[in-house]
Amino acid sequence: MDLRLSVPLLAVILLARCESRETPGNATTVVPSAIKTDNATSGPESICAVCSCTDSYVDCSNRSLETHFEKEQWSNVTAKVISFEHNCLVHVTPFPRIAVGKLILRKNRIVKIDYRAFKELVNLTELDLSHNQLTSEQLQPHVFEGRFSPEAYEPLTLKILDLSGNVLHWLHQSIFEHLADLKVLKLAENPFGVFDYRTSIAISSVSYLEELDISYCQLRELPSVQFHNAKNLKKLNLTGNKLTVPPRALEEAKTLEYLSLDGNSIRIINLANAFPKLPKLKELSMREMPNLTEIGFGGLSALTSLESLQLQNCKKLQRIDEYAMASKTAEGTIWPPLKKLNVASNALRYLPMLLIGRWDKLDELRLTNNQWSCDCRNQYLIGNVLPEYGEALMGEEAEKLNCSAPPEHEGKKLTSLADRHLRCLDLWNARPERDAAILVGVLIGLLVAIPIGMAFFVFWRRGFFFCGSQGPATFSRAFYKRASNDDDI
Repeated sequence: MDLRLSVPLLAVILLARCESRETPGNATTVVPSAIKTDNATSGPESICAVCSCTDSYVDCSNRSLETHFEKEQWSNVTAKVISFEHNCLVHVTPFPRIAVGKLILRKNRIVKIDYRAFKELVNLTELDLSHNQLTSEQLQPHVFEGRFSPEAYEPLTLKILDLSGNVLHWLHQSIFEHLADLKVLKLAENPFGVFDYRTSIAISSVSYLEELDISYCQLRELPSVQFHNAKNLKKLNLTGNKLTVPPRALEEAKTLEYLSLDGNSIRIINLANAFPKLPKLKELSMREMPNLTEIGFGGLSALTSLESLQLQNCKKLQRIDEYAMASKTAEGTIWPPLKKLNVASNALRYLPMLLIGRWDKLDELRLTNNQWSCDCRNQYLIGNVLPEYGEALMGEEAEKLNCSAPPEHEGKKLTSLADRHLRCLDLWNARPERDAAILVGVLIGLLVAIPIGMAFFVFWRRGFFFCGSQGPATFSRAFYKRASNDDDI
């Protein structure tokens, strides 16, 4: 048969067979329905098919993800917290429109974030980008750009931003210009080394900043005007830097309430290296400072509102002056209203009576693991503070305080000496308990040596001890007795 005739004939046969299988009613609607189902299953999986979803939390952490899903996969997702922690994200592209309060992207490998990546996130107040590989060159202001139109500008509603643990050496001076409501900024563990003018301007531009974490940033000093715009700053973390004196820049932070200098290299805090005036500072932490040896006169006197002082685990700290916190005014000497004092695990020997103005106002006191000397300079601590307030302030720790000196009290509990009148150590470090044996020995030696010496003198006068050349005449004179004047010639 001719091929030109067979093709149309075959088409007619197939059409006839399809028409013969059609049934009335709803049969014609089955095929479109099946097509829809097939199309749905062939599309991308929903985010909740990969991650763990609840009403308020979408947990996509630890799943080796390389992207944060396509727009279609985010359909109808609403959560207070979305976490992509500990995945393999390298590039953050713009998120679709999602209602979310906190977005966690920490512990990935992020090196790039597209401009306006978070613009469509509704109600986003906290963004965690810590422990990635963001550099100063890649982190640009447009990353945090919000919605904008000629009629209205809507900046991101971020209040908390965490950029800790990245590779930031400096910040673009306008990096936070789109974050008008930012209150908490964390820049810890970035290798800044020093805050250049760009970084200083960037941080100062955050007008409503309340908390700043710049710990472990290898900082040796701070720009003198770093906090000139810090009208609302309440909490500052400078832990683990390389500061050698309390920063003078702090004097601009008039609203500061909490300050941490843990782990810095400050050696002496005295009147020459004192804290600037911080009228609202309530908590000061100076733990684990390896070089700190002394808190001298007036070192903390400008902290007039101080309520909590943490001076723990400073292995070289040997002395705190009794007027370290006191300040003199026209009305007289005043002390801060201290409520908590922690000086545990240092090398202290004495706790001066006048260090604290009102011991009865303390709520907490920690003194363990020091080298307490049980002499008259600690009489007030041993005889008054511990008996009256020890149990209330320290609990069982009061019984763990032991004497390291003088030798007659070494190893004894401080509480066991509460009723004793403690002796004062000699100015020249004399040791009476050891010197007594020496004095007795000297006295006995004198008592024995004097009669023996007199006996030797008598025998010498009588010639029993010969010196020089000796002959018969010398020997005879040893037994010669001079005649009395009354003897007759």
